[in-house]
Formats: sequence, C-alpha cells, structure tokens
Amino acid sequence: MKLLVGGLALLLTAAAPVPSQNWKLTPTGWGPAKIGMTRAQVSKALKTRLEGEPIDDEGTCLELVGADDALPGLLFLFEENKLSRISAIEPSAVATPRGVHVGSTADEVRKAYGAGIKSEPHHYEDPPAEYLTYWLDPGRRGVRFETDNHGRVDSIHAGTSSIQYVEGCA
Repeated sequence: MKLLVGGLALLLTAAAPVPSQNWKLTPTGWGPAKIGMTRAQVSKALKTRLEGEPIDDEGTCLELVGADDALPGLLFLFEENKLSRISAIEPSAVATPRGVHVGSTADEVRKAYGAGIKSEPHHYEDPPAEYLTYWLDPGRRGVRFETDNHGRVDSIHAGTSSIQYVEGCA
C-alpha cells in the first residue's frame, strides 16, 4: 500500500507543470504561460501566485512577479487583466528559442535574428545602448532586446506591441 501511495504522489507531482528555466521565452509566452491569459490563468499555469501593484492610476496596468521569488528575474505585464508581455530582467537560463538571454551581446542578437532585427536608440542610455526588436507579426507580436552601454542585453521583452513600452503601459 505504501508503494502505491508513493507512486501515486510521484505521478501527480510529475503531471503538474513546474516553472522551468528550460522553457523558451517567445512572442506567444513562456512555457504554459501564454500571452492573452488572465492573471488567474497564468498563476494556475505556473503553479505560483503573482503579486505586485498597478503601475497606472486607473489600475488597468500591472507588472507582477512570482510570489516568494518563485520566478526570479521574470516580470509579467497585464493590461486590462490580460497578459501582454513577459520580461526577463536578470541573468538566468531563460532564453529565446534562438539562444539569446540576458547577458548576450548585441552582435549575438543580430546573428541570431538576422535581417529581421530593427535597431532603435535607447531612451535613457547613450550608444551603444539600443533597442533591438524582432517582429514575428509586425507591430503585434515580437521580442525586444534592450542593450546597455556595453552592448550587452540587460532585458528581453516578449509579447504584444507592449514590448515597445518604455515605462509602464506607455
């Protein structure tokens, strides 16, 4: 009986998705967390509570993190209660399907994404800091890499046109 109960517990644990650093950050989401989901759906999919405060006066724009540091270095942006962007902001194993991660160089981004990458000046830092954006669906779904003044990626934003936001939901 003990073996049966232990086996059942192992099976149930294996069936539940656990946040994985092996999931790839894409314009459609990260693991089971998909762009367009509600906060409750993302929390359920990632098996962790998301917490944070509204970042606008209306309370319709929220940037949330995993409770108890469950998802270190990841931010989840919700507009009108729908996930619009996932951001990686700290060096970790979180990467795009093309292998780009926080800490990669701008040259590695260009090599990985080729002619489809669009460069724009950074709003707050001097060159060589820049925004490198790749659109899967132009203006609707993409990934944006922010580089610092050393030419290294310091954040990655994936999702809707919200990847272009500089502060909050604007």
